[in-house]
Amino acid sequence: MAHSVPLSRFTSRVGGGSTHVRHRSRVMRFIPLIFGLVMFAGCASDDSRLQGTWHSNREATVAAAFQRDPRWQKATPDRVQRFKDLFGHMTVAYSNRVFTIVFRGETNSCHYRVIERGTNFVVMRIDSPLELERDVRLQFVDGDTAYWVHSPFGLDERFDKVEKP
Repeated sequence: MAHSVPLSRFTSRVGGGSTHVRHRSRVMRFIPLIFGLVMFAGCASDDSRLQGTWHSNREATVAAAFQRDPRWQKATPDRVQRFKDLFGHMTVAYSNRVFTIVFRGETNSCHYRVIERGTNFVVMRIDSPLELERDVRLQFVDGDTAYWVHSPFGLDERFDKVEKP
């Protein structure tokens, strides 16, 4: 009996096919576009406060370290000078989710994305072969013209904005 049912019973008489299937195919054409937009929005996470060039502030960094750890007051002048010489040599430029670091003549670049933000901070994830998905917290100060980067070693470094994009 099933063999005697005409095929026209299952298809539209106009246009030769089901309008439901045809409507679904129109929607299906937009799925890659929608998926791409969602992926782009998720990957394009940045923060305009970062954009520009920043330079390590030796004086503020050393002063904060000495204030946080009073043992530095007992350090020899040579040791204090070596510590001070660690800072003030780094420049960081942020542009289009890439940051470029220049430190004592060597230049390195990595991709990053902002994974969390607040009124005075951002947390960015660094996509580097050396540091797979390392998260770095930057605390903005002085009206977003400077930030402190918090290191896992308990030593914070201040960077001041020297150039806007």
